[in-house]
Amino acid sequence: MVQAKQIEDENLCSKYTENELLKTQKSCINGIRLPLYQFGRNSPLDDISFKAPSDVPLEEQTILESILLAKWEEKLSEGHFRYDVTLSEIKAIVGQKKFLAQLNGSWTNPSLSQYEEIRKCDHGSLFQTNWLKCPEELLFCISRGENNESKLISASLVPTSSILVMINATPVEYGHVILLPCAVNGPLQFLDDRSLELEMLLRLAVEINNFALCLFYECSTPRTACPYFQALFFSSLLPVEAMAVDTFFSDSLGGIYVSTITDYPVKALLFESSCNLKKMGQVIAEICSHLQEKCVLYNLLIRDCGKKIFLFLQSQGSDRSSILSPWECWGYFLFKSRSEFDQATEDALLDRIAAAASFDDAEFQGVKQFCCDVAGKVSF
Repeated sequence: MVQAKQIEDENLCSKYTENELLKTQKSCINGIRLPLYQFGRNSPLDDISFKAPSDVPLEEQTILESILLAKWEEKLSEGHFRYDVTLSEIKAIVGQKKFLAQLNGSWTNPSLSQYEEIRKCDHGSLFQTNWLKCPEELLFCISRGENNESKLISASLVPTSSILVMINATPVEYGHVILLPCAVNGPLQFLDDRSLELEMLLRLAVEINNFALCLFYECSTPRTACPYFQALFFSSLLPVEAMAVDTFFSDSLGGIYVSTITDYPVKALLFESSCNLKKMGQVIAEICSHLQEKCVLYNLLIRDCGKKIFLFLQSQGSDRSSILSPWECWGYFLFKSRSEFDQATEDALLDRIAAAASFDDAEFQGVKQFCCDVAGKVSF
């Protein structure tokens, strides 16, 4: 049973010092009280036979999904979004790939990577993202708790090593939010080979327990990790999910499988786990750390309540405009013009993908071998 209670602890918020990935940028959510969802100590990641919090059936919302969507819809009704994405027109593109297209004339692509110094406090020089200049865009936060079961606290200061959940004011789909790890009192280790943030996000996917959830991450700048994940809800099968796969690594004991997405225009791998999401998260974190060191651009997509993770690979091109967005990697394309939307064809979209910086076959084979090495080591 999820419990709700009010807490009073004025020492939960202090200096937020990020690691080299964020350089000297810092953030303090000083004095802001938010709903807090605390994960229980009994983690489902070690045993995927876990059925979800309180054995909630898939057709019912879990507490975590309820608070996320209720808060998101509340902000939508209050006018905090630039448009109502639920009114956007979506169509399937005729062809073998089953690409999807959305017409959204108001969409823009903001970036959370732009930071500016805004003030100083007793703990030193503080930096704040443009998002955090608008506290009304914050929804709630997530952290680990000391109780055996997960619980909801109605209001709390931001605790150590939490994830801030905030709206994306220019959403791509229903429920689109930013998931920003916030390491209070310590360095932020984000998607390196010791990353705990990915483990928390996989936990989030399991406890939301909705197959429509898309958790995703974009690394589009070499040697620089993006400091946040994103999430949205899309109930239909994404085009990449409908593609055939060729499994080249299988560890039945460890429950980790790695496959190539075949006959797909973007070089992509699929990681699946039948029994241990924690180990799969460790594999992904180490692979991402390696790709970052090698200046390889990549995107992650977490689906199937955390049991499937797609890894999309791109080479660094001279023109950043050629880099595919995360949703384009999935086969989901946004159009701002009615005429372009109406005239969109599979061939035109394939040309769009081909024009992006491609990842050659030799490089792809090298990544596949590295994935086998890491998965074999972690599984063992």
